Amino acid sequence: MTLDARKKLILESIIKDYVETAEPVGSRTVVKKHALNISPATVRNEMADLEEMGYLEQPYTSAGRIPSQMGYRYYVDCMMEKEALSDKEIEILQKILQDNIHEWNEVIEKVSYFLAQVTSYASFVIFPSVSLSHFKYLQILPIEENKALVIAVTDSGLIMHRKIDVPESVTPGDLETIGKAMNKVFSGRRLNDISRSDLRMIRDSLRRRKKFIDKVLDAVEYILTTSEEERLVISGTLNILNEPEFKDLEKLKKILALLDEGVLFKSIVPEDVTDEVEIRIGTENKIEGVKEISLVVSGYNTLGQRGKIGVIGPIRMEYWKAAGTVETVGKILEEILKERF
Repeated sequence: MTLDARKKLILESIIKDYVETAEPVGSRTVVKKHALNISPATVRNEMADLEEMGYLEQPYTSAGRIPSQMGYRYYVDCMMEKEALSDKEIEILQKILQDNIHEWNEVIEKVSYFLAQVTSYASFVIFPSVSLSHFKYLQILPIEENKALVIAVTDSGLIMHRKIDVPESVTPGDLETIGKAMNKVFSGRRLNDISRSDLRMIRDSLRRRKKFIDKVLDAVEYILTTSEEERLVISGTLNILNEPEFKDLEKLKKILALLDEGVLFKSIVPEDVTDEVEIRIGTENKIEGVKEISLVVSGYNTLGQRGKIGVIGPIRMEYWKAAGTVETVGKILEEILKERF
C-alpha cells in the first residue's frame, strides 16, 4: 500500500527516533524534533492510521508508537536512501588494507573487523570455497628481508599463496632449487591428490635444508587444505551486548549461539546473493531463535566465485547506514582481492 507524503514523513521520523532511543515515540516528540508544521493532534491521527495499516505498533496503552516489522520493510523498500561511508572512513579502511597484508585470510579478517567497528553491529565475511584443479607450478619468491612468498598456480589460473620466514642461510638460488624440486613432484597432479607422502619425499631429497623445507611444505599443505573450504569470519560479537533488545538473557543466549556456530550461522545467510544489498528483517529469517535480528548482506566476487559480506543486529537497526556500509566495503574488498590475489 502506498503512503502519502505526510504519512511517509511521520513513519520515517518515528523509525529514526526509535532506532536512536529504543523508546516509543509520541506525537509531540515527532512535531518538536522534526519541526513539522502540523499539530500534535494531527500527528496522533496519522499515527493511529499507520497503526491500523500495520506500519506502527503501540507496545502498551498510553505509550507512543514503535515501528512494526512491516513498517521497517516499507521504509527499506520504498523510502530508504543508503548512507555512504565517509571519505575518512574509506581512507581508514584502505590504510588498514595497505599495511603489510600478504594473505587473503588477513584481508577478510581486517575487513570484517572494520565493518563491525564502523556499524557497531556484529559483522561477517564468507570467503567462498575454491574449486581444486590440476597443479601447474610452484614458485618461492623473496619479497623482503628474511621473507618469501610460496605461490601455487593451477592450470585454471587460480593463484594461492602464503608468506613464510626465510633463514639468512637460504639464498635466492636455494629458493629456486627448492621450487624446481617441488615442481618435479607436483606438476600436472590434482591438488587434492597430492599426499603427505609426496611432501615427505621432497623433504628427504632436500635434507640439507630440512628446517626451511619444513616451513615451505607447511605453507604448501596450508594452501592445499584451505583452498577447498568456505571460510567464515565473524567480528563484533560483543556489540550485541550494547543493544537493549538483548538484555534478556534467553534472547542473548540464542544470538550468541548463532554467532558461535558456523554451520547454523551460514544457514541464515541467503545462498544466492548478488552485488545488490539484501535485507532480511526479523521473522523473515526462517530459523527458530533468530526472529529478533535483522541481516544485511551483499555479495562480492573473488577467484571466479562469489563471497558474502554483511552485518547482523537488532530489528531496530540503522538500515540506511548498514546497507550503504556493506555495499561500499564489499566493493573495496572485491577490488583488493582482485588486485592482490
